[in-house]
Amino acid sequence: MVLHRDFLMRQIQQLVQVLLQVVTRRRQGDYEEAQSILNEGLEATFSADLDTLLTMEKDDFMALCSPSNAFHAGLAVALADLLREETTVRADERARWLYEASIATGAALSLDAIEWLETHRPR
Repeated sequence: MVLHRDFLMRQIQQLVQVLLQVVTRRRQGDYEEAQSILNEGLEATFSADLDTLLTMEKDDFMALCSPSNAFHAGLAVALADLLREETTVRADERARWLYEASIATGAALSLDAIEWLETHRPR
């Protein structure tokens, strides 16, 4: 159990580091490098690049945050935060799925994530 928790925490930390690098590169105007970092981080964490994640059906996508068949809100929120940086309809849709599933488990979201949910309602 401890090993499983440590693995999840490493995944979350990895996604947070990827998010920081992506945001930094984009602010510097280096969009190609940001995209490369994003894909490498997703590949390292989930064995899938962004294009693959954005074409997954909901159940398969949500399973990425359900190691050992138990949904992990921390991992889901970290992935949702990262997907929000992509700013595409599919990325936004999947970020919403993750946030809503996290809320359903009783997880707390940041004020930023809550405001994002309010301003990015499905059409």
